[in-house]
Amino acid sequence: MSNNRTLTSLINDANNFSCRVVILFSMILVPITAANMADAATASAEISGHAATPQSTPSATTPVSPEQERLYLIQVLQKRIPGTNPNDWVVGGGAFEPGVQATPLNADNATNSADILAIGKKLWDRKFVDGKSLANCFPNGGKRVAAAYPQFDTATKQVVTFEFAINRCLQLHGEVPIDYANAAVIGPLSAYGKSLADGQKLAVRVAGQGARDRYEAGRRWFQQRIGQKDFACASCHVLRAGEQFERAGLAPAVGQAVTWPRIQPGGSIRTLQAQFQRCMLRSGAEPFAVGSDEFNNLEYYLAYMSNGLPLKPLAITTSAAAPTATALTTTPK
Repeated sequence: MSNNRTLTSLINDANNFSCRVVILFSMILVPITAANMADAATASAEISGHAATPQSTPSATTPVSPEQERLYLIQVLQKRIPGTNPNDWVVGGGAFEPGVQATPLNADNATNSADILAIGKKLWDRKFVDGKSLANCFPNGGKRVAAAYPQFDTATKQVVTFEFAINRCLQLHGEVPIDYANAAVIGPLSAYGKSLADGQKLAVRVAGQGARDRYEAGRRWFQQRIGQKDFACASCHVLRAGEQFERAGLAPAVGQAVTWPRIQPGGSIRTLQAQFQRCMLRSGAEPFAVGSDEFNNLEYYLAYMSNGLPLKPLAITTSAAAPTATALTTTPK
């Protein structure tokens, strides 16, 4: 889609309420501004027959902050899925799909979670050749730390995901870094490290221009239509949030970052960025590498959108008898 199309023309082209409500997040590739947000709210009000409420959006002359965008996206999704709130969305696509349930960490019916955490703990506690371990690289041995990731590193100008921080620690102590694509190793290790912050509210910061640039890069990828099917992340996770795609529930964008890694049917584990890859493939696009700048920026954006929600790694499982047991790992992004 061309970048030079105006918001007005896009609104005129839209055929239904859903498209117009989420037009900022699924159809345009121009920067979000307070004026655009106000225009979208007005368009939505016109269609629904209700008066617009300008006080609910920032001043048209005020730059939109990540926090304003997060709150606005919540409003958009609540209009898209009436009667729900962000705490409901933490379950992911399973909230909109029969046969999928959320289970607390280490519950007896959480398939293989205890084994996965045991593997992760062994890796976390393993002594390096210099006598240190991963616990030495994080405050409090890693307790209550993962909820602050991803972070922006002002020295390298890069986004540091929790998995990135694990590998950086290994390299610092002369150890071989883990291949991000090796889910059998990085998955349990990430899950255990995040379990040390289980229940902590996600608190990702976007402070300074460098961090804002990475955040904006992630948002652009979230909006960008790609592949043979011309999907954007927002196509499924804003525009069609709460619906199903090939029997898979489509999770709202808010809440997506807090329950990864997730257990797949059969007990294997999948990380959030591995899910990004699957979604790109289902869109007919060549996926980026796990750990790439593109995926790190996208995770940064999605994590900020989930700020304030509790971290729950391995909190999603599926019913053994459910005919849609693969749903949570086949949701297009």
